[in-house]
Amino acid sequence: MKVGSEKTLKISVFKIWLFLLIFPFSGLGVSGILIAEAGEMVQVPEGSFIMGSSEEDILWAVKKFHSESLDWYRDETPAHSVALSAFEIDKYEVTFGDYAVYMEATGKPPPREYENSRLNHPRQPVVSVSWQDAKDYCHWAKKRLPTEAEWEKAARGTDKRHYPWGNEADALNTNIRGKGDSYRNASPGGKFPEGASPYGVMDMSGNVWEWTENWYQPHPDNEHSNDFYGEKFKVIKGGSWNSNLDLARPAVRGKAFPDQKKNYIGFRCVASK
Repeated sequence: MKVGSEKTLKISVFKIWLFLLIFPFSGLGVSGILIAEAGEMVQVPEGSFIMGSSEEDILWAVKKFHSESLDWYRDETPAHSVALSAFEIDKYEVTFGDYAVYMEATGKPPPREYENSRLNHPRQPVVSVSWQDAKDYCHWAKKRLPTEAEWEKAARGTDKRHYPWGNEADALNTNIRGKGDSYRNASPGGKFPEGASPYGVMDMSGNVWEWTENWYQPHPDNEHSNDFYGEKFKVIKGGSWNSNLDLARPAVRGKAFPDQKKNYIGFRCVASK
């Protein structure tokens, strides 16, 4: 386990013991022992990276995915350098199993998909949680939601790559729409190891969109107007099982109302060093 602080280690050990308890799924018709990985985190070092997309990058996307308009990509521009302090990020998206422990500890109600036995699997990413639900969970775990910049650096590294695994648009490296994988919806974490980011973070393209801390605002020096900018939407990142490979690029800036609860939106947490 890559853990960079005594605090994070203590939290992880605590979660191991909780997962080993028999958790009653009251009213859901399922009971059993939850044995899952204990919130493994990956360190992202201090330093700058290039966030967003250049004109060359969005022209590549238009050509590669036969897009009809450059306007779809203008919110990714311009590519710009962002300096970040070191942080740790969850290696996997927060799972139903993780959320079960949180529900037991806090009395929080289950998300909608929790009652669906097909989706109620401890290692699948928890979905149908609002931005505030995700933020509350991270706070409970002594962590926080990632900023958009932290999320993007963890996914892309420092070499401006189009995807976590590199620049090739390889649909076999991720769980996206209509590519013949064995998952109708979200997959358990880590099922696509070829899609790992440069730091070893899993499922940052496809599987489920992920909440970030930030409002949907323009990048610095962006010259293109957008009626959606402001404090109305939160930025979501990464695409999902219901996205094509274009939207699974880490530079893409998805957006959702903070109170939306969709079966394709989940989250992961970060911790400051």
